[in-house]
Amino acid sequence: MRALDYVDKNRKLVKFLRILSQIGLWGSGAAVVIFLPLAVYLASGNGADAFMNLPETFNFGYTDGVINFNIGLDDISPQVAQTIIVQLLFTIVIYAAVLGCILFYLSGVLKAVENRSPFARENSCRISSMGVVFLAGSVITGLVQAATAHALIAALGLRETMSVDFSFNSTMLMTGLLLLILSGIFRYGTYLQEEYDATL
Repeated sequence: MRALDYVDKNRKLVKFLRILSQIGLWGSGAAVVIFLPLAVYLASGNGADAFMNLPETFNFGYTDGVINFNIGLDDISPQVAQTIIVQLLFTIVIYAAVLGCILFYLSGVLKAVENRSPFARENSCRISSMGVVFLAGSVITGLVQAATAHALIAALGLRETMSVDFSFNSTMLMTGLLLLILSGIFRYGTYLQEEYDATL
């Protein structure tokens, strides 16, 4: 009873977080729908004329969390710029897809909590699925980051002086493991809730 009182006390906060997660989910879906076809279109060799017509002062940037790149079209050829932009678009799509999956399961968990069912059986499955997404994302985002850095290094002609090493996203890896542990706790909570309901 005390747990449900705590849920009721924080119901507005849970509802606010659920709405935020759903907005983020729709935003992630929109990013995938918009940027994936554009990336595929550019990767197929189309749209090269658009890069020829861009002003020489046009710059685009990228950060990998450590190094900031700011590249102008006067430094590289339009073909190289197209290759880099295609890689960046695919990076955005993959990050948006991973984030969208996480927010999809999170909004389900928050909806159940909002409905005063924090230990619903579905919640343990959702939390477990979030953990799997985080674990997979730790590998996928690491690969994408390495591929993007490699494309930038190749475009700037720095292959002889710089190299790219693949590494897992340690934050996502630890979060995924913690969520898998938390899903086990929720399964046990579901069992206790069902036992308690059966005795009433």
